[in-house]
Amino acid sequence: MTATFEKGPFHGIDVAKAMSDPEYAIFDGDDFASLEVTNGNTLGGYISTVDAGGTLTQVALTPGVALNYKCDGDDNDGSFLGRQTAVGAFDITRNSGRQVAYEAKVRIVEGAEVGFFCGLAEAGLDQDALADDTGALADKDFCGFHAAAHATDVDVDGVYRIEGGTAVVGADTLTEDDDNVFNRYGFRFDGGETITWFLNGVRIGTSTITAATFPTGEALTPIFVIKTGEAVEKQFSCEYWQCVELLGPAD
Repeated sequence: MTATFEKGPFHGIDVAKAMSDPEYAIFDGDDFASLEVTNGNTLGGYISTVDAGGTLTQVALTPGVALNYKCDGDDNDGSFLGRQTAVGAFDITRNSGRQVAYEAKVRIVEGAEVGFFCGLAEAGLDQDALADDTGALADKDFCGFHAAAHATDVDVDGVYRIEGGTAVVGADTLTEDDDNVFNRYGFRFDGGETITWFLNGVRIGTSTITAATFPTGEALTPIFVIKTGEAVEKQFSCEYWQCVELLGPAD
């Protein structure tokens, strides 16, 4: 993919260097320009799972493309895309000195009664990363952006959760996501105890993480998941995502 030099979570990070220099950073990301996605495939370093009638397809944008996640018109249906365990993972460890930055540009096509999550989570999940038709997070490790299934709109929060604990809202209602409008959701971990949350490159708030509530030191992989909260077809699109874990100071 082409390096994205937006401010916000990647401010001060040489993204192009992160893509090419493994001694500088761990990098992963995708703009879906060349990905051929079919249900259940493991090509391109991804694993996809969908409930019956769901699809993962490329849709044209001007310019570029996006990956579109579609759920069938049955209550509690879901679609999921995530990195395979073998591809690699990111590690947000308190007081490690290793910064992590993440951003995804996404849109909700139908806003009412749909749950979604995009961000980092423990490996080996599927569409049941959202536990049921409420869109609640399953009892797993997460750090990213979550919306439960609300009756009228999509309230997107910055959240994290440690398995065995409860979800912590680090940034409440980053946006009430408008139908068919792309937004950029990002976060930056400072290598200490602080996560800063971003919406469209603008700093929204911060969270102080603790070992009791955050999956510090756990391997986390990028995932995207959507689930219906009613018996109506739902869709979600991602234009790109990228994540950088710095192995030393930012430039």
